[in-house]
Parts: sequence; structure tokens; C-alpha cells
Amino acid sequence: MLMQIDGTFIFVVISFLIFLFIIKTILFNPITKILDEREKFYAKNTKMETESKEKTSALINEKEKALKESRLEASQIIKETSKKANDENIKIIKETKKEIQEKIEKNKEELETAKENSKKELKNEISSFVSSIVSKVLNDNITVQIEEERINKHLNIG
Repeated sequence: MLMQIDGTFIFVVISFLIFLFIIKTILFNPITKILDEREKFYAKNTKMETESKEKTSALINEKEKALKESRLEASQIIKETSKKANDENIKIIKETKKEIQEKIEKNKEELETAKENSKKELKNEISSFVSSIVSKVLNDNITVQIEEERINKHLNIG
């Protein structure tokens, strides 16, 4: 049985071609359009993702740079403040040393004056004591003059 080409075959072929045209316009064209739109959407999102990553990386680098600058500036401020504090401490120490030195000099002068006064009193007391001993031993009212050098020699002064 061979196939016979008659009007039915031509009708089936024409119906099939019309069916294909209708399917293409109703089904395939919208699907192709949707697929193209989806591909553009993904491409757009991929591009946006890449741009966002680049911007994020740039912001992170900028943030790190700003942090480094801030740390450097803080370090400088600390160094300057420390130097000022050290300078102030040195100044205070120098002033205190000067005041102490002045007090030491004043105390030395006062001690020297007290020493001289004590020497004079001691010399007078020694002279008085020697005179009193000599008077008692000799039963006479004698005033004895002792040379200052002898007193100093015996007292190991000067």
C-alpha cells in the first residue's frame, strides 16, 4: 500500500502548517520573548552584582585608609601630649630642685649662725667655768682670759 496523494493529504499538510504557525505565534514567540527577557534580567543582575562588589571593595579600602590615618593621627596626638607632659614634669622638677636648693642654702646659713652662736656661748661658758674653778682652787676672785685658739683647739672647731 502505497500512499496516495489526494485532497486529504494536502488538507492534512495545510492544517499541520497552519497549526505550526498558530503554535509558533501563540506559544513559541512568547516563550522566546520570556527567555530573552530572563537572560537580560540575569545579565543585568550579574552586572549590578559586579558593580556592587567593586563599590564594596572600594568602600572597604577607603574605610581601612581612613582608619590608618586616624590611628596615625591618634598616635601623633599621644606623642605630642606625652612630650608636653614630660616637658611640664621636667619644668616642675627643675623648679622644685631650685626651691629645695634655696631652702638648703637658707638652712645652711641658719645652721652656721646657730653654730657660731653656740660657739660663743660655749666659749663664754668655758671661760666662766675655768674662772670659777681657778677662783675656787686659789680662793681668790680671779678672772681668767682664755685665748680663743686654745678653746677651738680643745673643742676641735675650726
